[in-house]
Amino acid sequence: MTETRRMQLHLGKCIEDLDKMYNLPDLKSKRATLLCKTAQKLFESAEEAYKNGDEEYSYVYYMKYLRIIAFITKDKEYQKDKTYFNNMLGSKNPNKAIDAAEKLKNSLIERYEKERKAQRLNDIKENELIKQKIEENRKKAMESMAVVEPAPTMGLPSLDEVTIRSEQLYTILKNGKLKVMILDARPGKDYIESHINHHACISVPEDCISPGKSANTLEQSLPTASRPIWAERATMELIIMLDWSSTTVIPGKPLHLLKTILLKWDVKVQYARAPLALWGGFEEWLLKYPALTTNPRAAPPPQQHHLLDDMLGDIDYPNWSDLNPVTPPSITRPKLGEPVVDRSSKAAAVQMYEERARNMQMILDQQERIADTSLTLEMQRIEAEQDWEKIHIQKENAQQDELRAVYKLREQEIISQLMQLENKQYDMEQENQSLREQLEEYQRREREEAARLASTLAQDQLQAEVNEQAAAARDLQAKRARIAAVQSQRDQLDRRREQLEIERKRKLAEARDKRKPSHDQDEDGDTYMMSPGDSPGAAALSRSHSSPNIPKVPV
Repeated sequence: MTETRRMQLHLGKCIEDLDKMYNLPDLKSKRATLLCKTAQKLFESAEEAYKNGDEEYSYVYYMKYLRIIAFITKDKEYQKDKTYFNNMLGSKNPNKAIDAAEKLKNSLIERYEKERKAQRLNDIKENELIKQKIEENRKKAMESMAVVEPAPTMGLPSLDEVTIRSEQLYTILKNGKLKVMILDARPGKDYIESHINHHACISVPEDCISPGKSANTLEQSLPTASRPIWAERATMELIIMLDWSSTTVIPGKPLHLLKTILLKWDVKVQYARAPLALWGGFEEWLLKYPALTTNPRAAPPPQQHHLLDDMLGDIDYPNWSDLNPVTPPSITRPKLGEPVVDRSSKAAAVQMYEERARNMQMILDQQERIADTSLTLEMQRIEAEQDWEKIHIQKENAQQDELRAVYKLREQEIISQLMQLENKQYDMEQENQSLREQLEEYQRREREEAARLASTLAQDQLQAEVNEQAAAARDLQAKRARIAAVQSQRDQLDRRREQLEIERKRKLAEARDKRKPSHDQDEDGDTYMMSPGDSPGAAALSRSHSSPNIPKVPV
């Protein structure tokens, strides 16, 4: 067989792969005559494959033929009539098969070795090609980075800044080179009245922002007009947050909560940089760039300190000199041997339990977030493994070197991606383990504290009830005594007022007796300007000086 007639190797990568193919099943139940016919067919197939240049199939068929021949020679029927079976098999065929199989084995071993060396050289060339392409891509990336490097000239703050000035934002919007989204966290009615005139400025009302919300939950509560732009937040290169007048991001305030939602509770989105707050808020922008707002005449809400001044101006403060001093309640000292009950420790214990409950809830929320992220990474890893398997199969089936190089490059990229996903998943598992340990520690401390408090409360409960009843009785007696004292003071004031009223009436009567007849004056001090002689019926009028409130009536 000449070299040009040989078929390409296709059954295995080495001679051991072919050795696994000629293993035969159990032949004990087969008759010798039937096995002879099978052996003859295998010999003919081996000869045919050898003529066609398929050395691998020819070698496998020869080896199967020899295995069957070896089994037949041990059969009882063969031992009884060797001449008959040798004529059926052919006297020269076994020796011919042995020689051909040995020759084919040596040839295949040599060809597999050459194939392995060629594959190694091809892999080296492919690796060199991959390195060359990676280097070219790196140079292109460096060149593109060098071209995009003038980003600081656009007015962007440094990465450690949390706010951006109005002048910087104006420069960025004017250049239009960056994709900017503006999140207006003022109340919805203020946004409708006036906002920054930018196509990606949306309303995120402050009443929709609350702790514990995720980005998806927040999206459901946004106005309908804001949702399409909110959905494009992952493609934005810069995100600006603003309210009316904040100059920094204060924990607990709407801007800080919104920033936390974007950075910590938006798992599927990776932002180019952390969101920035507009220094001075919309009030500062309205003052400097009114033309870039939808309504330049919008008025900011009054400042909080003005409201406090107005509220404090209407407060009437009491005069401490008019108040009766209150005697402080007596403090009962416990006797020796009595347990001391501190009621203030209950509030501290409740506060401590609430703090622990919040910490445990935070840990559970973080574990839930890590579980979701881990599931997402696992799905991405499975998809990457499937892609790698497809690329690997396509690479094996590719005949051209150029296609093989492309598939090899893609395979390397997927392997790198798989390694990154495995690292992320490992980090998530470590973080989850740490959180689980913290949760167990909190639960252990809570159990110990609960057991300690239960034993303490069991001892103090009876004494506490007795002390509460005694304190209630003392308070009741003190209140009754105070009510009696107030009633006594009220009676004294009533008697004093009656005496003053009697004295006033007596002095008023004396004053009336001393008045002249021509100047009559009533009880309220009013003077009648007419004399009795001016009236035609004055002689017939008899006026009593003891009743000054009766008016003059003409007769």
